Amino acid sequence: MKPKILIIEDDLTLQEMYCEKFEMCKFLVYQASTGKEGLEKLKIDIPDIILLDIMMPEMNGLEMLKEMKKNKVFREIPVILLTNLGEKKIDMDTELSFALGVKDYLIKTKHTPDEIVEKVKKILKIKV
Repeated sequence: MKPKILIIEDDLTLQEMYCEKFEMCKFLVYQASTGKEGLEKLKIDIPDIILLDIMMPEMNGLEMLKEMKKNKVFREIPVILLTNLGEKKIDMDTELSFALGVKDYLIKTKHTPDEIVEKVKKILKIKV
């Protein structure tokens, strides 16, 4: 059975790039462009892991994460946060995000799609 990933990213170019990369690596990929849309996708099918952008319209990633953690069915889904925020802002958000159960915190410009796939595989304990 293919591992399922939900990619929540408002930059459609990045969203497509991540989707293609994970599909090439035999993942079943779901996608959303906002936190609200991501919460709706969770109601349809529960993924094995979520890639979650922080800065999005309507509901940002941390707001979505807080809402998600209120539901015990969604609470245990591992989440990797993706951001382009500067280092100082990341330091402020990191403590809150890890308290909410985030497994990793990646700056998009510092990680290739291959590296992100490898992080996901490591968290899901999928043989590389």
